[in-house]
Amino acid sequence: MSKLPFLPTPHEVLGPPLDAGTETRWAVRLSDGTPVVVGQLVADLARDSSIRRRYVHDIERLMALQAYSLVPTLAIGPAPNPRDPAADPPWRMRADPPGVALSTWLARAPISIEEVSGVFAAIADAIHAVHLDRAVLRDLRHEQIVSLGGGRFVLVDVGLSRVDVLSSHTASSLLLRGSSYVAPEQLLRTAVDQRSDVWSLGVMMWQALIGELPFGDGPPLLAEVRALPQLSSVRRDVPPALDDLVRRCLDRDLSRRPATAAEVAWVLRGGAAAWDGEATTVCQHCQVRMRVGQRLCLSCGRVAVRFQRAAPGAPSYGLDLLALSEDAEPIRWLRGFIADVSASPVHIPEFLIGSEHMYSDEEKIGRMRLPTRLYAGLTRDTAESLAQLAASHGVRTRVVRPTEVTDAGLWTLAALATTALLGGFVTLVGVSLAYALVPGFCATVVALVRLNDRAANVRSPARFRLREAPAALPASDPLVARLATLLGGDPPGDVRDVIGELALLVQRLVDHRASLAGPSTELAILTEPVEPLVAAIEAHVGAIVTVSRELAGLEEGAMVRALNASEARGEPPSARLPILEGLDRLRTLEDQRAALFHRLLEAKSLLGRTVQLGLQVQDPTREHERQVALALAMLTSEQTPADHAHSSPASHSLA
Repeated sequence: MSKLPFLPTPHEVLGPPLDAGTETRWAVRLSDGTPVVVGQLVADLARDSSIRRRYVHDIERLMALQAYSLVPTLAIGPAPNPRDPAADPPWRMRADPPGVALSTWLARAPISIEEVSGVFAAIADAIHAVHLDRAVLRDLRHEQIVSLGGGRFVLVDVGLSRVDVLSSHTASSLLLRGSSYVAPEQLLRTAVDQRSDVWSLGVMMWQALIGELPFGDGPPLLAEVRALPQLSSVRRDVPPALDDLVRRCLDRDLSRRPATAAEVAWVLRGGAAAWDGEATTVCQHCQVRMRVGQRLCLSCGRVAVRFQRAAPGAPSYGLDLLALSEDAEPIRWLRGFIADVSASPVHIPEFLIGSEHMYSDEEKIGRMRLPTRLYAGLTRDTAESLAQLAASHGVRTRVVRPTEVTDAGLWTLAALATTALLGGFVTLVGVSLAYALVPGFCATVVALVRLNDRAANVRSPARFRLREAPAALPASDPLVARLATLLGGDPPGDVRDVIGELALLVQRLVDHRASLAGPSTELAILTEPVEPLVAAIEAHVGAIVTVSRELAGLEEGAMVRALNASEARGEPPSARLPILEGLDRLRTLEDQRAALFHRLLEAKSLLGRTVQLGLQVQDPTREHERQVALALAMLTSEQTPADHAHSSPASHSLA
């Protein structure tokens, strides 16, 4: 009976070893009949102290996780310290569940929409269970997902991809083995979040629906950057919601991916998507891009809509576009500006520039002739500000009252008519009676002018209409302003994106509460349930910024090169210990950041669901408070991110 010499417990090896890249694996049966899989770090990698310690760290992390969907890791060795470079290569033992790998199911793709939705909703639940345990899988592939039947799935051999990144086998193991499922950001940076696993989920959903990988067999980072086609163009029965979900999972922009695997499961089960706020516009004060619907600019802190319409009955001004050069930059600016400040929907304009003879009849139909009126019904300050802004970008415009040209002609005619009639009255009836009729005559002239104004507005309609400005600052503004101050601490880019989304959700939530409670409700009553959540976000972002700054000072590549140089110089192991401890610290910080960022994403997802539910439930206020409490609990859980980061190696060893 074949045995593994390093495995102390009685067992039987059931077949030849399997080369799994960084590990050699064996199917084993223990003395009590339990089937297990034993994996051992390959010998040449085990001789590298940094890789060995990383491998042991990852196994210990897996052993500490409590997610139901992870196949348990039963033991790690050798005892007493698997990090000891003088010991045998480290190994792990995990349970071997009876079931069928997802790769077998994918082999019959394309698969029906109903089956794809049900299977991947359950898989998303399994992945989310790991995320709730503050862990990121990183290397999820179809052969690591096992169906146990009854709609239950478990995950095996996950969480070891960072060993690949550190190893000298990077090109062969990470890029060629399983690389089609690895999110592109993993090859650019080491600190990633759960949205990398959402990418892997998207790749497998695409494969199940189409029967092919979305980016071919190579790593997505090296694939040609192009927009993925609509799934419905390849397979007609794919519904729009599923099409949008899969392509968002595969978006290279992390902010456009679903924030959590739970959101993926929600949509697959028919729930409404919560990502309707990603469209952007600009703050009309500082020109920084922001999300459509955001009232306060997170950059300058002011109400984002600066350009105002004239009040009814007040003098109104317009803005005429006089001419455009053929330079591309002014035209590009004007189109983008019109899209940003105009009320939706906006048809981005094309213009007739230069001689009309250069255009075909069809082109003339779809293009604007100049001069043309861009906006009407503006306040004077707005019209002048728009004209100055246009001039600064090389666009010729003119501030004009909508009827000023026709007014001038009409007043001239009115003056001549008044003079002639007054002279006639003086001649016929005398001076005193003529002066008595003058006020009535002038009132008639003014009425004619106003009628002419209306006619002129019809003859010269504005092409676009400004976005509405808020009537008053809402109850949410103080809370949004607090979130805006977080950006002053210069958080990392991924954190900035989430803060922006949270600010918009807080605004919508408080505004909705205000609409339900009525205008007389005190501000404190509206914001009281949400204020602790904002405070938790502030504390959480501060912790992420602190961890990220420390991570930025630990360059993994430099430490690995220093280790290699020390070994090449023949220095004693004690000289390399500070470097190895630095690598251990980096791994702990990676886990901390992933856990902190996970909570932030979960809170955002829960808040998004809260805003949606507020329009559907019978008692929206109570439902708001319940969902906000859940989001707050996610951020203030008593479990610390590093609870499992410093586990004792001996505590996980098999005696």
